[in-house]
Amino acid sequence: MDLFSLLITKPLGFLINMIYKYVQNYGLAIIIFTVIIKLVLLPLTVKSQKSMKKQQKLQPALAELQKKYANDKEKLQLEMMKLYKENDVSMSGGCLPMLVQMPILIGLYQVIQKPLSFLIGVNFNSEAAINKVIDIQQRMIEQFPNVIGRLSSATMEQLANTSQIQLSTWSEKLNGASDAWVINFNFFGMNLSNVPTMAISNLLTGKFDDLGTLLLLLIPIVAIATTWVSMKLSQAQTKPANEKDEDNPAVQMTKSMSMMMPAMTGFFTLTFPSGIGLYWIIANVVQIAQQYFLNKYFDRKEDEIDVKVPESNRKKRKKR
Repeated sequence: MDLFSLLITKPLGFLINMIYKYVQNYGLAIIIFTVIIKLVLLPLTVKSQKSMKKQQKLQPALAELQKKYANDKEKLQLEMMKLYKENDVSMSGGCLPMLVQMPILIGLYQVIQKPLSFLIGVNFNSEAAINKVIDIQQRMIEQFPNVIGRLSSATMEQLANTSQIQLSTWSEKLNGASDAWVINFNFFGMNLSNVPTMAISNLLTGKFDDLGTLLLLLIPIVAIATTWVSMKLSQAQTKPANEKDEDNPAVQMTKSMSMMMPAMTGFFTLTFPSGIGLYWIIANVVQIAQQYFLNKYFDRKEDEIDVKVPESNRKKRKKR
């Protein structure tokens, strides 16, 4: 077992397994799981919000530096970095909670791709599991050759590693909903084991009767929208002193993240199983709520947040 699986995938799988055993619904398990993860990451979010509040209070000092070193961009960037360092502020601090989610997303993707291993605890090295996979494959070839398609020639190892979602749905098709390998992927009529690109395929082929699949398109749309709102809410707290200054690292960082995060969200949630998209949406909604209430809190505590500014800047402000 590699280190990533030991530290990330296994704990995530264990947590979702415990939740699923209680709620018996995949979508609801992901929602509860996401809320728990966001609560665990709350101290990091609080630290990030405090850092952004400091950035906001540093804007007058940054404006002075930009005016002083208007003709020396290299010196300006050095002085800005020095100012940030003295105040223990990171220019990417507001994006840190989102970046921390990436290992969780990767681990969650593995959990979603292998729900029988992580949600139900199937050991595919056991003789019973191996025999059941072989039996399911053979019966699918005999009874539903059009459904199993190219997976009819897959090995047992391939099915266990990359097709656990199919094994679960085939178990229900062959043995009924009471089969031990059946997982409830249904969430408001949507099958969260499916990929939203299936909806695009249905639209292009004129298949409009499968409403549950078409609704999967809502997941990437809502995920992109909530990511954009979360980014805007975060950036509103740290507007650079001169937003039109293309040489300002903070401006460059803001612009790049504004484009990168929604684009990345769209890619992940459109091409991965819909459970990933549901996680992303709930994570964004919780993040937006946390940002709103933390903004209110730090607004009340603003006078208690001290920042260090260059001596020359302090003297100028006193004269004014």
